[in-house]
Amino acid sequence: MAFDGIMVSCITKELEKILLGGRIDKIYMPDRDSVIMSIRSLGQNFKLFLSSNPSMPRISLTDSPREYPLNPPMFCMLLRKHLTGGRLVSVKQPEAERICEFEIESRNELGDLASKRLIVELMGRHSNIILVDAEGKIIDCTRIVDGSISSVRLVMPGLEYQAPPLQGKISIYNTENENIKAKILSCPKDKKIDIYILENFAGISPMIAREPVFRVTGNTDVFTGELTEEILSKIADELLDIFNQIKSGKFSPGFVLNEQGVPFDFSAIEIKQFKFTSVKTISTALENFYIDRELKGRMSQKSGDIMKIVINLIERYSRKATILKEDIKKAENKDKYRLYGDIITANIYKIKKGDTELATENFYSENQEEIIIPLDRELSPPENAQRYFSRYTKMKNTLVFASEQLEKTMEDIEYLKSVQMSLENCETMKELSEIKSELVNEGYLKRGKINLRQKDKPSNPDKFISSDGFEILVGKNNKQNDYLTLKLASGNDIWFHTKNIPGSHTVVVSGGKNVPDTTMTEAAMLAAYYSKARNSANVAVDYTIIKNVKKPAGAKAGMVIYVDYKTAYITPDETKIKEMKKG
Repeated sequence: MAFDGIMVSCITKELEKILLGGRIDKIYMPDRDSVIMSIRSLGQNFKLFLSSNPSMPRISLTDSPREYPLNPPMFCMLLRKHLTGGRLVSVKQPEAERICEFEIESRNELGDLASKRLIVELMGRHSNIILVDAEGKIIDCTRIVDGSISSVRLVMPGLEYQAPPLQGKISIYNTENENIKAKILSCPKDKKIDIYILENFAGISPMIAREPVFRVTGNTDVFTGELTEEILSKIADELLDIFNQIKSGKFSPGFVLNEQGVPFDFSAIEIKQFKFTSVKTISTALENFYIDRELKGRMSQKSGDIMKIVINLIERYSRKATILKEDIKKAENKDKYRLYGDIITANIYKIKKGDTELATENFYSENQEEIIIPLDRELSPPENAQRYFSRYTKMKNTLVFASEQLEKTMEDIEYLKSVQMSLENCETMKELSEIKSELVNEGYLKRGKINLRQKDKPSNPDKFISSDGFEILVGKNNKQNDYLTLKLASGNDIWFHTKNIPGSHTVVVSGGKNVPDTTMTEAAMLAAYYSKARNSANVAVDYTIIKNVKKPAGAKAGMVIYVDYKTAYITPDETKIKEMKKG
């Protein structure tokens, strides 16, 4: 997932064709690392997404909806002041660096045209978005770099902008054949050729460095000492072809796939060392690849505090369950103490105060074998009997109480695990607010401990369309589950849920029609995917009609019982899930 120089070159040329000369209408910041600029160009509105997120830095066009904070960050307000209404004059990449510079002309407070540069540095944990004035001084940035962070390069308002120091590598735009061949042929014999390429040529990622090696040898794990000069020369030619392709702007963006056909990376050029599928634009590839990861990362960050509380509660109730199970196990021996009391009472005339044990026949045993009962020498015979009867009564009461408490505690654990799963599937602040509100209503959180957004309307279950055209609804939290199953669904709709595993309620809207097997399979797959068993195979999923699903009185949110059900076994397929979501 490297946003290398080749990728920056590709996205720069793509944006140049679409956005050059466009006007900036609006600017938003969904979070402290990301900027979205709405740009009017070619008679259309485009959204340009810029991110300096250390784990997912990127630039692309986007059409995905995002939530924006009620109070925009200061950097957002500054961008609006300097860039709103401005015209995009140029989009360029300095050399082969992972940097994209947007030059924008806008009116200042006096009404005069002024040039600004918005510089996006895509360098992992050093990524940044920097606004620079016409004189080259930094106005502000998403990430301040002072002397405590770096002694080489400072990035602070008021300082002159300095580009990151060059690494002394050969640029991807250096397409002189002799230079490249000479460099490749001088590779040390004990060096892996792809590592050598990566160390000596700027603007390429490890995957791109391996590509010319694979195209020539059919392998990527190759040492120079294993290759002839002829083979090395061919590798140099392949590398040159890649560089010429980039220089001429002939990109082939697409996804790199694993053996299961699931995208695990992207590329601006065709990759032959893995399965590869092309897409129309690099923005399409980036948007599709990152949107799920970005959403999960953002919601994971926002739900982090509540997730910690839920995990701590699960651990606390699990410890309580362990203690209760131990108490129950001990209390299961209660009848032994009643037996001791009965035998002492029957043999009371044989016992003297001061005796430490009673050896007699066990008249409750078929063979009436001898039994030895310990006695407290400080107690009289009746008091010894009473001591055992009291212990029996106490353990009997403990068994009843502990069994009731264990049942309740296991229900708490099951419920909290369902909440944990809901948090993992949470996609919007509205859904997160509903989960918080639910935990307060169920008594797991104090109302003052969590900030609730009470004015939000209830969120709706997710909608999917099966291959046969049937609508499938999936609850994303317990409030949605209750609403879907108990209010929204009709009696003959078909309800799905993972067997004995926390998961989402899933409903096929039948409309009174017979539901085909394909739709049934896809609904079971959705139920398995939106559960704790998402990454498992052959997941057991129960299904029945809605009229067989009931909510017991006093049950927690999302908790139901059902009868007359069947069970299917299914392995979730993320690619298929996304296809149904698009539908």
